[in-house]
This record gives sequence, structure tokens and C-alpha cells, in this order.
Amino acid sequence: MAELALQQASVLVEKLIQEFNRPSEANVDLAKAQKMLTMMRAYLADHLSDQIGSQVIQNRAKEIKDIIYDTEDALAKFSAEIPHHVHSNIFSRTGHQVKHSFSVWKASRNLIRTLKEIESTFGSLQALDPPNSNPRVEETYNNLVYNQVVKEEDIVGFEEPKEKLIKQLMEGDTMEGDTSRPLQIWIVGPSGSGKTTLVKIVYESKRVQRFFDCHAFVDVPRTFDCRKLLLSMLSKFEDRMQEPVVLHHQHHYEEIDPGQKLKQLLRQTKYLVVLDNVWRGHNFGCIVNALPEGLPGSKIIITTRDSNLSSLHANSAEYIHDLSQVLSWKDVNKLFCKKAFRPNSGECPKELQAWGEKILKRCEFLPIAVSAVASSLSKKPQTPIAWEKFHDSLGSDLPIVKQVWDPSYRDLPMELQSCFLYFSLFPEDYSIKRERLIRLWVAEGFVTPKGRKTKEEVADGYLNELIGRYLVHVSSREIDGQVRTCRVLNLVREFIISNADDVLILESNSPSSSTYSGQKFRHLSAHYVPISNLSRRVRDLNRTRTLLVFGPSQQAVVSSDDYELGKVLKTLVNLRVLDFKGVRLEDFPESIVSLSLLKYISMRKTKIKSVPSSIKKLSQLETLDLKRTQVIELPKEIYELHNMRHLLVSRGCDQDDDGPTQGVGVVSSGNIGALPELQKLSLIKVGNNRTILKNLAELTGLRKLGLTDLRAEHATELCCAVEKMVHLSTLEVRSTNEDEYLDLDHIRSPPRSLQRLCLAGRLISLPQWFPQLESVVKISLKRSKLDPDANPLEALQALPNLMELNLVDYYTGEKLEFQVETFQKLKILRIQQLDQLNFMIVENGAMPVLKKLTMSKCENLRLLLGIEGLTKLEEFCVHDMHTEFRSLYGM
Repeated sequence: MAELALQQASVLVEKLIQEFNRPSEANVDLAKAQKMLTMMRAYLADHLSDQIGSQVIQNRAKEIKDIIYDTEDALAKFSAEIPHHVHSNIFSRTGHQVKHSFSVWKASRNLIRTLKEIESTFGSLQALDPPNSNPRVEETYNNLVYNQVVKEEDIVGFEEPKEKLIKQLMEGDTMEGDTSRPLQIWIVGPSGSGKTTLVKIVYESKRVQRFFDCHAFVDVPRTFDCRKLLLSMLSKFEDRMQEPVVLHHQHHYEEIDPGQKLKQLLRQTKYLVVLDNVWRGHNFGCIVNALPEGLPGSKIIITTRDSNLSSLHANSAEYIHDLSQVLSWKDVNKLFCKKAFRPNSGECPKELQAWGEKILKRCEFLPIAVSAVASSLSKKPQTPIAWEKFHDSLGSDLPIVKQVWDPSYRDLPMELQSCFLYFSLFPEDYSIKRERLIRLWVAEGFVTPKGRKTKEEVADGYLNELIGRYLVHVSSREIDGQVRTCRVLNLVREFIISNADDVLILESNSPSSSTYSGQKFRHLSAHYVPISNLSRRVRDLNRTRTLLVFGPSQQAVVSSDDYELGKVLKTLVNLRVLDFKGVRLEDFPESIVSLSLLKYISMRKTKIKSVPSSIKKLSQLETLDLKRTQVIELPKEIYELHNMRHLLVSRGCDQDDDGPTQGVGVVSSGNIGALPELQKLSLIKVGNNRTILKNLAELTGLRKLGLTDLRAEHATELCCAVEKMVHLSTLEVRSTNEDEYLDLDHIRSPPRSLQRLCLAGRLISLPQWFPQLESVVKISLKRSKLDPDANPLEALQALPNLMELNLVDYYTGEKLEFQVETFQKLKILRIQQLDQLNFMIVENGAMPVLKKLTMSKCENLRLLLGIEGLTKLEEFCVHDMHTEFRSLYGM
């Protein structure tokens, strides 16, 4: 991840040079630092591709990475130490310069001294550096075999996609009404999913080859010369063309225009071209644009490990095959036994079945991984002990792990490489919430804003890019398809760990006697390891930038004055990220406030009761996560942290870690409008503090807002504030009690980007602006208690994108009717605690795509008519309902 540190250091030094835009010794040294960073960038650009080359060069590159980290640490410390205040006129600016000149001078002297030491070290390394004897390593790398092809007789579970692909290839014409181009067929899937295997089997089929006049199979390197690749394609066609293509003599090679030659030779033929392993859109375009129309029936097959690429070309692709989840467990087990026990019966002995299942679980349905693992096991003793040892070393000792994923990793842009490697910090099989991951990436400095997009929006794009490349696996999705949780597959994680050389992972099953001294780990992750073990096992923590502790700790409750905890925290002087989620910590450790570079603190699910006012010292802090703690009130000093982006607090139990909660709001005093960068604020208790609503109007960039304990008299200020939050996507508002009304009719135009809305409080009627909620996908209405004469569904039924609706104590009438052709996109409906309801009708054509219906605590409901018309219904859940209702519907 040092490459990102280099980028961060470059951005930071430019910012500091602009801020110190006057002659000074600090500015001179900042300019030197900028020049030195440029040289280091050039060095890494020349040598990082030599990972498969000289060990000397690899060691030198690692030393350069350490220097980059040290430089970025020095610049970050300098930036944190100097005052950053905005002054509107020349007199206040002059006063600021005089007042803070000493602190600036002191910080400058420290920076100058550190940079000179770094410059000296870098100069010494340059003098020792050997000449680069292999400048074309990338070309050599491209010649490595990317795709390990499994033999056809070993393939299991591909029968259906194989026959489907053959049928598509042997169609006589292109799509109806369009004979101007060859038909395109895309095969997408992760590394090792069998894309190349499937296509080779089909391509080499006699009946397929007889169908075409000529054909060529082209392996597309990650980087290539388009002309050379087209010439190579011509040579593959040569043997099957009536007109020979002579490419074997140098003078002919120089004269040939491959594009023209291809068009000349293929124009009157029905041809098949396979482009295997296409990496980029412009690579694909370079080749396809050189191919002529050909005769009707001509086809192009494109395989790629990047589904984003196939999506971009979806308009021109007649067929897209996704091989990410082709094999069933039965198929995987059959393939495994076929290769592991050949030439025996092909069945797994009973004594090996338990370890066999564990080994297969780590392969996670990837055919190439299953095949490679089974082949390795076929050469080992068939005993439980031997298989247990193999399981424990699986990944690190399997060459296929690096061979399959290394090309995909190398193809990532620098910022995505760091984001990808970051998954090494999480335990095996650990699914992390998207929101949390994005906050961590932003705090680590992996993300820079682009155009009008926030850092969080850019990071969301990074995650989608990694998912599209099949490097990150989606564990669960929100109702609208947005990623909720994600993880990396087990063998992918092994690959990441082997590449993340600045990461140290401490696990509960690793020997407690293992110590790490003299090694500069920048990112430290403790998986269910007592905090007291950290300082004993890791001698040098002063270079650490990240500390993630996964709890609950094996200790009991950790006290804030715990000696070992204090010892650990005092050494983490360069820490940016501190995540104690789930650790049984009872107090906020005071020593944290001395870590001046901290950008991220999570105490979620801890037992802490308060936050010290000294937190104002953490001027760089961007995220403070105190959800599901016992904190009652935030200190007013927290609003001096002007870089804050995410302030997340709540007491009690959350229904959803990042969505609408059932937790209790936290008291807050001070000017919340002083946090101009704030993206998320939840849950804040309003109560008697009406000032907070006026201050909220200044947070026009807010994306998520959660407020509790609102009163009827707060309506005007709240509506005025919400109207100004043009980017707001999630809004949760709760009244003080069940009898308090929420009056939100003062909002004339709700935020157009609003997607999730939760209102908990009495309503006279639904606000008049509800029909304008065209982007809303989820609505929760609780304690509304609408009168019987109200039309409870009128304002909801036509919302064009509503997918989830929760109605809790929403309506006091006896009848609820879902009319025909309403709720066209609704997938989840939950109806709870409608005490007076005794009759519910679902007309034919209402809620046509409803998948889940939950009815609970509607004590008087006896009859639900029309449920048989919900043809897409997959789940019908009934809780705490009258026995007559339960028996009627077989519950």
C-alpha cells in the first residue's frame, strides 16, 4: 500500500507548499521533498514490475516504500501541528500569523530535520542501486500462462452452458434485421471459474469447426501491441484460408497492414474468433474494429474476468454467460473426488469426508481451485492427519493461488490495489458492511474526490469496480440491489495476504510466543486476540497506521486505565485508524487523544459511557462511531473537529448497523453547523435544544440524518433544514413519545436524492410531498395512528421505485385495501400492530412482484383476501396473530 502513501504524500506536500506560499526554510525543504517524491515515484515505476525478477531489486523497492511511508508520516505530522484557521480579512490573517508564528516555526524545524534524514537515506539507496538489467519485465510477465485449462474429461457441471453455447454459435444468422456485424457472445466470470476451459472445449468441437469457414483462438495479453496481435491472428487464419498469408519473412512483416488484410480475407467468409481474457475496453475495440462484417453467421466470443467490461458493451452483446456460480455442491464434490482418488473408485473414504468438506469449502466452488487441490491431494497419503496439514497450509503452498489472481491484481489501478489489499485485515469468512469499509478506505487516504463526487461516492465506485472484476464477493444486498455486505473468497484472501507485506495479522490460534521485532508493519489486525498481547508480541508499533481489533476480546472488560492498553496506545504515534468494535471496553481511553493523526475511531458495541472533552485535540478526525455504546451525551468540544465526516452515535440496540435504528438518541450541545464536511449524523436527541435544528440548516452536504425526541413545535425549523439538504439520501425522524405529532407539511420540495425514509410519530395525514418521492426505495412509518377515515395507502401506492414498506401501528381503521396495479415494484411488505384491522384485501394485479409478506401483532385480523394473486411471493411470515388467522393460512 506504499504506492498510495506516495500519492498521499505528493498531494499533501503540494497543499503545504500552497499554504506556505512565501520564502521560508520550510518551503525550501517542502520543495525538496516534492522533488524527492517525484524521484521515488519514478523509481517504483521502473522497478515494481520486477516482482518476478531480482531479489536485490525487490529488497531495494521495499526500502524505498519504507522511505515513502516515513516521508508521508513527517508531512502528516507537520500538517497536524500547524494551525489551520480560515480568516476572512487581511487583519485577522496577520494576527493569526503573529499569534501562531512560534508553533509554525517549531513544526517547521522538526519537519526540516526529518526530511534531511530521509533525503540522506534515499541518496544512499540510490548509490547502491544496481542497473536495471530487465527493463521489459512486463513483456515477460505477459508471456506467462494465465489460464490453467482443465481437461475436458475432468470437467463437471458445464454440460448445460456448453450445449447452450454450441447452439448459439451454430445459429445461421446474426440477430433478426441486423446482418451488419458478427454476433458477439460474452463469457464472464472470476479467475479460475472455467471460462477458458469451457470456450476451448466448444471451440475445438468438430461440429462447431465444420460450421465455420475459418476460425482463430486469440489469447489477449494484459498489455500488447495491437498490430502484432492482429498479425498473430492472421497467422492463425493462414492454414485455413484459400489465399495464403505469408508472415514468416521480415520484409513481408513490415509491409503488411493487418487490418486491411483481415478485411480482405474475411469479408466473404463465415468466421469464428475467440478473444480470450480481454482486459480493457480499448483493447477489445482495437481488435473488433479490425474485423470485417463477414458472412451471416460469423461470431466473436469474448471471455473476461471483468463484468464491468461486458456491461459497457451490453448493447452489442447478443448473449452474456455468467460463470460466477455455475457449479453446485454436488458438481464440486464430484470433480474433487474424480481427481483426488483416481484411478480408484472416485469416492471419498468416510474417514476423509470431514476434512474433504473443509478443504472444498475453502475452494468456494472455483473449478480450477478444486481441480488443483484435488490433484495435490492425490499425491499425498490418504490419512486424516495428512489432509489436516494440507488444509491448514492451503493457499500459501498452492502455486495456483498466485497464478490465477496475480494478473487481475496487477491490472488494478494503484488506488484499487490498496483497497483490494485492505481485505487482508479482516478475518477469514468475515463479511464487512459496505458503509464501514468505505469509511475505513476514506480514513486511510485511499480515496480522493473526483469532480462533484464526495470521497464516499468515489469509494463506492471503487468497491463496485472490484466486485465487477470478481475480486470481491457480495455477501448480501439491500432491497434496491446496492451492496450491503461483502468479503473476499478464502483463496483470494490467501493471495492478498501474500502480497500485503506491510500487514501483520495476529490470530487467536497463532502461537502466543511469536514476536515481531524490527519489522515495520503499517497495518495491524488482531483477530480475537486479547489487547494485552499486542505490546508483548509486536515490539515496534510507532510506524503503525492502522489498528483493527476484532472482538469480543478473550479478556473480560478492559478498563481505560489498563496498563497494557495504555502501553499499546502510547506507542501508536502515527496511527490513522483505530477500530475497537466489539471490544469489551468500559471507558474511552484518555491516551487516545494524544494520537494527533487519527482520522477514524470506532468504539461501536463497546461499553464506554462518555467521551472526554479533550477529544478536540484530534483535529484530523473524520469518523467517530459510537453506535450501540452507553454514551448519553456528546461534549460540545466535538464540534471543534472541523474535518468530521461521519458522526454516528446511539444507545441501545440497533435494528440495522447503518440503516434506521431502534437505538436511543444522544444529547448534543454546541454548534453542529461548525462541521461543514459532515456526511452522516445519527442519532441526535433534539428535546429542548431547538438551536440544533437551526444549525442543521448549515449542513447542506449531509447524506444521512437521524433525529429523535422531536416535538410538534420543531416542525418549521426541521422542515427548513431538510429542504436545504439537497443530497440527503436517508432521513429518520422520531417524536418524543407515542402521542406527539410530527408535522412535516412545511417541506415544499423534499430532497430529490432521498432513498430511505423512516418517520416514527403521530401523523394527521401523510405529508403532501410524499408523491414527489420518486427515488425512495424504502419507507418505514411507525406510530402514525392515521384516523379510520384517512386513505392510508393513497400517497404510497404510486411511488415508482418503492421496494420495501414497513407499517407499524400505522392505521386505526378496520379495512386495508391494496388496489389493482398499485405498488408495482414493492418486494417486501411488513404490517405490524394494526390493532383495529380485521379485513385486508389484495386485489388481483396489486403488488405483482412482492416476495416477502410479514404480518404480526394484528390481533383482530381474521381474513386476508387475494393472497393467492401474489404469484411471486416466496415468504409469508406470521407472528403473534390470532389463532383463527393462523389456522386459516396453515401457520
